[in-house]
Amino acid sequence: MGGAGRNVGKTEFVCRLIEEFSKNHEIYALKVSAIFPDEHLYHGDHSHGAPEGHLFEENRLDAHKDTSRMLRAGAKKVFYLRSDDAGMEKGYREFLERIPADALVVCESNSLSSLVEPALHIVVRSCTGQVKPRARKLIDLADLVVFSDGASGFPELHHIEVIDENCWKLNTRRSLS
Repeated sequence: MGGAGRNVGKTEFVCRLIEEFSKNHEIYALKVSAIFPDEHLYHGDHSHGAPEGHLFEENRLDAHKDTSRMLRAGAKKVFYLRSDDAGMEKGYREFLERIPADALVVCESNSLSSLVEPALHIVVRSCTGQVKPRARKLIDLADLVVFSDGASGFPELHHIEVIDENCWKLNTRRSLS
């Protein structure tokens, strides 16, 4: 799951996905913030956050962070990875070591898609906002582009299903229009 920019509704969509599917499945969530020279333009200032290359397990339900929101939505466990390209793969491997091998995972990250081919690649974008340069290619590769308008409640959720208890799939039997 990625996004076309900052504040486009990525975390809201992830939380609604978790809320919907955690009723019948254990879901593990990962939020990744990539470190780029212009990171502050898209992610805000993280200079006081977790150290680079650090994988952190979120345990607080009462915090105002995206990872806490994911826990409140029903995720079994939630992790936060902050890394540059060089440490991304190591951090992702560490994440995999801390969850069951057959876990159902939702990941909020644009950068991780260069290392991992997701079962279902979703990109959230604003109806009116611009697309950040690094996200343009992700839109072309996406299985589903969700247009976030802040009011519709993400009807695209009804086109997502879980198969074999641990794999996301786009339900192609329903029209996406």
